[in-house]
Amino acid sequence: MHKVALISLKGYREWTESLGPRREHIIQQTQAKLQADLWRTFTAIGALPHHFRHDFLIALTTNIDEASVTRAVEKIARSSPVPVEHCTGVGDTPYEAYLNCGEDRAKKQGGLATVAHMDFVNSSEVTKSDGPLKIYLEILNLLNNLARRCRDVGCLAFYLGGDNIALFLPNAESIREAVDGLSVPVRVGVGVAKRPYNAFVKATRGLDHLRSLGRIGIKIVR
Repeated sequence: MHKVALISLKGYREWTESLGPRREHIIQQTQAKLQADLWRTFTAIGALPHHFRHDFLIALTTNIDEASVTRAVEKIARSSPVPVEHCTGVGDTPYEAYLNCGEDRAKKQGGLATVAHMDFVNSSEVTKSDGPLKIYLEILNLLNNLARRCRDVGCLAFYLGGDNIALFLPNAESIREAVDGLSVPVRVGVGVAKRPYNAFVKATRGLDHLRSLGRIGIKIVR
């Protein structure tokens, strides 16, 4: 079973509108601080977080006790201009866990977390020849493609920056369904561990191994 925490900033839109038209610099600085707090507090408990819409944040919390998740959310709330709430969802896939947020808290938990770390092959060369915008647009298209596939596979996909994407996966084998037939070349490290952030560390190790060999494909690290 997989577990996800969805964190919401209540009244965030109303807060942004209250700042007047010269507000965007305040909003972006606030979001940057919240994202830094999110990564610091959730990785410290072994979870793997990501900003969702900035007014919503998400974390893969498989095998993380609810008390630790609540304390992490409380630390984030100290930097928030509005009240912060969260719900927990459990499901057979990360996507199902997200859909179940706030329900089935007593449902059996456990199992392993599986995470992928993906990059776009040869992006550095393309950036040198065509500039960073080309790869950025390619990454947005790739992310959109993966998001659609994830609804069927049961995964969740997030943009990490540069040419990197993270996926919360149902299991290691599901990465093949997620990436099979993509229109761009990718290399993917997949990590499997009890705690989500450890799974991501293993995924990065797998990705680095492929990079060091100059290979395209998938490397699973258990």
